Order: sequence, then structure tokens, then C-alpha cells
Amino acid sequence: MTQSSPLSPADRLLHQLENGAERLAGQLLSGLGLQTPAPAPTPTALKTGQTWERDFTVTSGTLTMTLHLKRGAGGTLDGYYTVQPQGKPRSQRWPVTGQLRRDDTFALHGTQNGATFTGSLRGGTPQVSEFRNRKFQLQNLSFRRLTTPAAPPTRTAPVPTRSAGTTARTTRTLPNLPALREPGFLPRLRQVAAAIHTTPEIVLGFLTLESTLDPTSNKGKSTQYKGLGQIGRDALTDINRYIQRHKLPYRPLANPAELTALSATRQLDYVEVHLKIHMKGVDTENKAAGKTSSLEQVYMAHLGGSARYAQKDVWVSEGSAAYRQNPMDADQDGHNTPTEAADTVRGKFTQAFKANLDDRSRHLKPTKRKFGGTLQLFYVYDPRFDNGLPLFSLDGADATPAPVTVPTVTGPVQPTEEDPAGEPDALDRLMKFTRDTPEYSIAQVRLARQVIQIQPAADRADLYLLLQEKTPHHNQRNNLSLGRAVDGDRPGGKIGNIMCNMTSAAMVLEQLGIENPDPERFPQFEDYLEDLRRKFVDARYQELLRAGLSEKMARKGSYERFHRTTQAGWGKVLELMGATKDMIVPQRTRSFWESTVQPHLAAGEAIMMSINGHIVRLQGMNEDGLVVDDPYGKSQLLKNVDLPASKKAGKYQHDGKISGNNTVWSWSSLLEHDMLWIAAVRKK
Repeated sequence: MTQSSPLSPADRLLHQLENGAERLAGQLLSGLGLQTPAPAPTPTALKTGQTWERDFTVTSGTLTMTLHLKRGAGGTLDGYYTVQPQGKPRSQRWPVTGQLRRDDTFALHGTQNGATFTGSLRGGTPQVSEFRNRKFQLQNLSFRRLTTPAAPPTRTAPVPTRSAGTTARTTRTLPNLPALREPGFLPRLRQVAAAIHTTPEIVLGFLTLESTLDPTSNKGKSTQYKGLGQIGRDALTDINRYIQRHKLPYRPLANPAELTALSATRQLDYVEVHLKIHMKGVDTENKAAGKTSSLEQVYMAHLGGSARYAQKDVWVSEGSAAYRQNPMDADQDGHNTPTEAADTVRGKFTQAFKANLDDRSRHLKPTKRKFGGTLQLFYVYDPRFDNGLPLFSLDGADATPAPVTVPTVTGPVQPTEEDPAGEPDALDRLMKFTRDTPEYSIAQVRLARQVIQIQPAADRADLYLLLQEKTPHHNQRNNLSLGRAVDGDRPGGKIGNIMCNMTSAAMVLEQLGIENPDPERFPQFEDYLEDLRRKFVDARYQELLRAGLSEKMARKGSYERFHRTTQAGWGKVLELMGATKDMIVPQRTRSFWESTVQPHLAAGEAIMMSINGHIVRLQGMNEDGLVVDDPYGKSQLLKNVDLPASKKAGKYQHDGKISGNNTVWSWSSLLEHDMLWIAAVRKK
């Protein structure tokens, strides 16, 4: 199989220019005091040496946490953790991956729920200085190693017979394929799947089609497509650029042939980056909507260069190079559809694993047909055909049973919310969700607002405050908008770093149930809003010229007046999207926020505000302070009271490497920071 990279050489050159412009813009902003970037940490060498696999546990307050870690010879750490509140079931296994440094300190990152562990492994047991995820945080945890080792991985399970129509999944004996003989392959595969919010069976399925799980596939052959994922030159160029830009701990490769020298487990690093690039936000949209990324989406991301091709009726048609190179046109109508491409994955998986990847696989009939003058094998969908094979599941194929022994280890715990497997809250229950759902999709936000409106008036305030917490967070730094000279930007350079205005406006509009009207052209709502603003100011400029104003005055009345940084500019965008605003003069006291601002949140309005140089969305408030969605990253307010107005801007610190979702500004820091304005936004 081949992959169609959406990035041409010209596109890559443009990206290089954009990256340089972005760095220069960041330096200029820093020099002007508009942002204070965190200094880059000095990398510490990884600790090489022995390998081991161990289980640890700690009980802190009412919570018991278990941590399963596998140390690689190169200093890598992989595994999972679980959390169990007293009297409640244990949470699911949350995958983690990280690095052990030469000074015995380590950092782990949760690939599925954003958790972080930081601490030390001196003495062979984790001493965690801080753990945090989206729900709560713990500090000063002294783990204890479990003396009873976990059971060895189980790689087979009984295969029950299945009559026609049965859809129960079963774990099959895994075939003797090269990647499956590597002990770390399936755990790493699960992490890759979690990173793009799909199932490990789907990732296993398309890799089986590409290489029959052979990491040396096409080694020594003239074709450019090599290794586990059959990655070609264009795809590898994109992967290398992503690795360098995001400072990932993976070695950039000179050519695809270098992949074949790596193990299948290590090649999954590059497969994961490749999928992240080409999912194009579809994975995060699926996560927000409470569903997994489909086989069609994942395979179109890998094969076609964009997961969004899965939404189209046709991927490629007869006459194109991709059509000729990929014999998938099962019905021979001259069009390769995303489903036909996915059916090829399903058929090859059934052939290799003697089981079905999903229920549709049961009805794919292997059929030989001519394609390009050659007899080819196609998988033709026939609802009357049933291959009689069970559905496949990796559950239990490499699972390590969770430890039973729970030693008592005391330590402080400061949970701020329920555990990851907590019960649904009042709004979740009204939405018929059976689990705690911390983030809603825009469709779910819109439905929730309708549900709240029909509840008794006395209940609506609490429900609206819950909904404020569930509105999706947006990251301004990955915006795709490019600068224009007429707006005072560097032409052609990415301007995400200075788009806190449009990005916060996007979050505010989504909280009101107003969604992106054109996600195909503008996958990120804030880029659509910036384009809308530009269309307005361009038209306004021409209108003023026709009215007889000079070019200078026309520019003042359009580009300058309605710039994205001005209240008139972002305010006009909100107006064009069907919203209106009331401006509130900020005060610093807690009583002001609780008595004046919180009622707007409880009424279902959305709040955006300026901290003298930067704009964020207010999510809510608690005993600790204000909870905000900062589009740039985790932020901390600095003292700017008693300073002249010219020196107040930029008095905050940012860490762009940590998500600004659920950032807390303490009440004490608010007492020392003069804000610029507060806008309460509602639908017209």
C-alpha cells in the first residue's frame, strides 16, 4: 500500500518559513512584554542499564493507587496505573509512558487521560512528588513494591463456538507474527491507539494489512515503503518535522530504510506520530463526542493523508495513481471508497487472525477479480455471506492481572474531584451518560442547554455551572491562520501565538451552543472566526472608500478599529455569530467575583476576560480561586497593582508545554492583579 501525503515540497517549504516566522514572532512578543515564555528545560541524559517489570502500590487517605512499570534498557518507562477510592470499584488501567533520567528522577505522561507523575526511582521504588490528572492531584506519594509478582501475560484463551448472528468477542490464539513475539509490542500498541482515541484492534488491523506485522518488511527492496506501517519518503519527512518541532524523544530518520533496523515496538513511535499528523483533529472530535475513531477514519489518516476522507463517498477514482496502486475497488465501479479501503483491512485481518475485526468483517466474501489486467483478491460485502468466525478482542492477550495485595502506606492526599472512574454528575445523568463525562462535544453542549431549559428553575443554576466545566478547551498555539500585512502581522507566518482573542471567542461561542459553521475548510473554530473578521474588515474598507473617505481614514475605520485585539473587533465577530455581550468592570476581591460574575455563569452566559495583555475564558470558581481555560497554556498571575497602565500588560507567566485547561488562579493572586475587562456573552 502507498500513502498520499497532503504536504507537497512547496507546502513543506512554506511550513519551514512559517516556523521561522513563528519563532521570530515569539521573540518579538517576549521583547515587548506581551508574553513571558517559560525557559526551555535543560535535558538530562537518560539512564541506561538493567530492564525490569514491577508492580507498586500506595494508599493515601481514602485512595489506593497501583502502578505497573516496565523499564527498558535505554531508560524508557512504560506501564499503567489504576485508582481505587475506598468502597468503590477500581478504575480502568490508564496507560503511561516516560523516561528515567541519569539522576534517577523520572517523568511519566498518561497517553489517554493527560496524567503526569514526577518523582524519583532512587532505591528502586517510586517516590512521587506530584501526581495530577484532569480530575485531581496527589502529592508526596511513597510507593511500595508488591512482593507477589503479577501473573505472566496470557497469550491464548478458549475460543467458544458461535452461531450465526452472535456478536460476542473472544480472544483468539495470537498468530506467530514477528511483532507479536516482542513482549513490549502490544502494550505500546495500546498507547498508540489511545493517543488517537481508537481501539488497539483497529491499529493492529491496518498494520497487519500493511506488513503482516513484519518490521523488516521490504528491507532491501527498491520500493520506498518500508517497515511495520509501510511508511514512505513523504510521510517520513512529515514525521521528522513533527518530531523536531515538538521535541519528541525519537530519532529523526534519514530515509524509510532505517525503519527496518528498528524493532516493531520502536517503529510504533513513528506510526503514532504519523497518525497524529493525519487524524487532523478527528480523534479529538470523536473523544469529545464520546465515541472512538473508526477503522475508516484511522486507515484514511494512514493511507490517504487525512482522516476526514472517511466522511466522503469516494476516496480516489479510476485514472489516479492512488487508484492504480491500491486495488480496493471491490464493486469495480471505478471508485475506491473509504469503506472499500477499510474492508481490505478487515479481510486481511480475518485471513491472518482467523477472526473478525468487527461485525462487518463476517460478511466480506473473498472474491478474485481482474484489476489492471491482473487477477486480484477483493473482499466483497454480501449480507447473506457469513464466514462463521468469532469477533476478535485483544482483551487478555497480554493482560497482567491487577495486584490483589494492597499494603497500607500512609501519606497526604488532596483530591479536588472524584476519581477517573467516578459516578456521573447531575448533568451527566440528565444526558443519560452512565459515567462521569468531564468534557462534552459541541453537539452535547447544545443538547445539554436544551435539557437544562426544561428543568425546574431552582435547578438550572447548578446545572449551568456544571456545563461551564464541560465546554471543550481550545489551544491557540496550533491555530492554522497565517498573518496578513494589512492586519500588522508578518505576512504568511502563523499567528496562533497572538490569537488568544479568537480562540477564547471560540470557546465562549461553543459554551453557548454555537458551533463552527465550516469545519471542512476550518477544522479549528478560531480560524473560521478570524476568516470571518477578515471578510468583514475587507468589505468595510471598500465600503468606506466608496463613501468618499481617504485610504488613511478608511483604514482607521476598518482594519484598525476592528482588529482582532480590539473590543470592537472580537465583539463584531461575536455579533456576526449571533451573540451579544455586556461589559463588566473588574474588581479584585473574591466577593466581587462570587456576587457579580458568577450569576452570569449560573444563568448560562459565557465569560471571556483580559488579564492586561492576554484573553481567557472563565470556566468557574471554587475555594481555591478562579478556574479558567487559558488558550496558550498553564498560566500564573503576577502582581501588577500600583503600576502605570503602560506596564501592567504581560504580568503573568505561561508554560506552553502544559495545557491551560482547568487552570486555577488563586484568590490571593487575584488581589494583586488588575484585570482589563470582563465580557459576559449570551445569545442574541
